[in-house]
Amino acid sequence: MKILICGATGYVGSRLTKKLLDEGHQIRCLARNPDSLNERFNSQKLEVIHGNLLNQETLHHIFDDIEVAYYLVHSLTAKDNFQDKEALCAKNFINEAKKSDVKRIIYLGGLGTNSEDLSPHLESRKEVGQILKSSQIPCIEIQASIIIGSGSLSFEIMKHLVERLPLMITPKWVSSMAQPIWIDDVLRYLTESILIKLSGSCVIQIGGPDQITYKELMSIYAKILGKKRLMISVPVLTPNLSSKWLGLVTPVYARVGKKLIESLKSDSIIENNDHINQFSVTPIGIRESLIKTTSDLNQNVQPESRWYDSISSGISEFNLNDQTKYKHKYKDVRKIAVPVDPITAFNPINQIGGKNGWYFANLLWNIRGWIDLIVGGVGLRRRNRRNLEKFIVGDTLDWWRISESKENQYVRLEAEMKLPGKAWLEFRVWSDSKGSILQQTAGFDTNSIFGQIYWVGLLPLHKVIFQGMINQIAKKIYNPNL
Repeated sequence: MKILICGATGYVGSRLTKKLLDEGHQIRCLARNPDSLNERFNSQKLEVIHGNLLNQETLHHIFDDIEVAYYLVHSLTAKDNFQDKEALCAKNFINEAKKSDVKRIIYLGGLGTNSEDLSPHLESRKEVGQILKSSQIPCIEIQASIIIGSGSLSFEIMKHLVERLPLMITPKWVSSMAQPIWIDDVLRYLTESILIKLSGSCVIQIGGPDQITYKELMSIYAKILGKKRLMISVPVLTPNLSSKWLGLVTPVYARVGKKLIESLKSDSIIENNDHINQFSVTPIGIRESLIKTTSDLNQNVQPESRWYDSISSGISEFNLNDQTKYKHKYKDVRKIAVPVDPITAFNPINQIGGKNGWYFANLLWNIRGWIDLIVGGVGLRRRNRRNLEKFIVGDTLDWWRISESKENQYVRLEAEMKLPGKAWLEFRVWSDSKGSILQQTAGFDTNSIFGQIYWVGLLPLHKVIFQGMINQIAKKIYNPNL
């Protein structure tokens, strides 16, 4: 079967793409950055088309020969008007679908108890579902409760809170009810949705067998880890304050945290069991879900996907095809010659960031990360990449996102911090007659006076940091055991 997936770089979409490829389907993915998917999935059955759902002109022919289309797109991290953007994406998608012979659309939305007090995020999910079901094309809207799995947003929040805080002052939203469901069960529902018999559009609500609060969820996880945790509930923490608090102890930066917390204020439990008997899925309980997820982490199994590696998760709404014209461009370029081959010279670059640090002035890097967290940025919470042997375009590393790479030759990182411009860092290695040349380039592009002041003001410090960094990289090349 030929299947279209929109949202394949996301947490669920990435795993679904792999599962469908493994099952032998022909997969076409729409992506703003095709390289991120081509590097992640090396398969002849995968076709990646460059396009942007916000621009319908880029969507022509995406439905050619497609039988089933998955819509897994959301804008949880968009700065402004995210509801309007989500609605526009859905309208552009369905308008193109109407011109095709696609037989079914499958949409993964959020499960929120029907009420007038839904969060903007859940309201937007609901509106997208209505748009996708507005045509004559049968649409299955799967509404999922909290998804549990290594790398999922909900699990990462809980994991860091429980592991780092022996005493937690918890806000009111931890008492909301949910039916957490394991990621593998979600994937089974999504894949089985291809073939279930339906005559028209429908909503299918999914969740695990246990109805529990987020507070109970954290208590169960603490017991699995063998940790005692004291939780004191208070009614005064607003979503804004809670999100900033989460940003200090979890990988979730304030903008995402606020939208998630607003959603958690609503119960997320199944109210409608229609059509569920057409699936063969028997969801496992929350304790088993957590044990399976924790077992993978204990064995150092890298997650297949992580919520913050999604292209759309970038706080700067990461766009590899950014056409912004900057008036002011600054560079700090440094080179060293080393008497080794290029692969050996590039090896320390492959190990940079995360737990290994940045080779020089790590305290200053950490302070800058904390400052970014305080003002609502991503900070340094997103530690190691999934693949520690090579850079994969689209992956995150601390406050950077990998925007370009060529194995053992070149990597470009773009910052997702709160900045008055665009910061980037490049490393290049090439051979010469005596060995190799390593070039390190730090850049900053801006259109504002504040950006100019930012670069000039930090210039003395940058000179020390960047010279120290390339010197330490050289030492690491000569002595890998340092």
